[in-house]
Amino acid sequence: MKTTRPEGALLAGVCAGIAQAFNWNVWVLRALFVVFLLVKTLWAIVAYAALALAFKLFEDQLPGKSKSGEGLSSPELSERNERISDLERRFRELEGRDQ
Repeated sequence: MKTTRPEGALLAGVCAGIAQAFNWNVWVLRALFVVFLLVKTLWAIVAYAALALAFKLFEDQLPGKSKSGEGLSSPELSERNERISDLERRFRELEGRDQ
């Protein structure tokens, strides 16, 4: 099972995931979490762990996630990825002939 973290994730990606979902600044959210961590340490740790688990369980339903496994959303990037895969396959074939 391959796990994926939101882009810009530091630990489990909770703050980055929330910031991405609501289009917030991730550093402001992290600063608020640190304040929460200093004020209510146990609650902050429990909340972070619960959110990390929830993000892991429902990662397919998060906003901003594409349905493809590659995470490429534009046709140009998908086409480029296909060309790269084709070139890699050709190089492997050529390496097999040389041996």
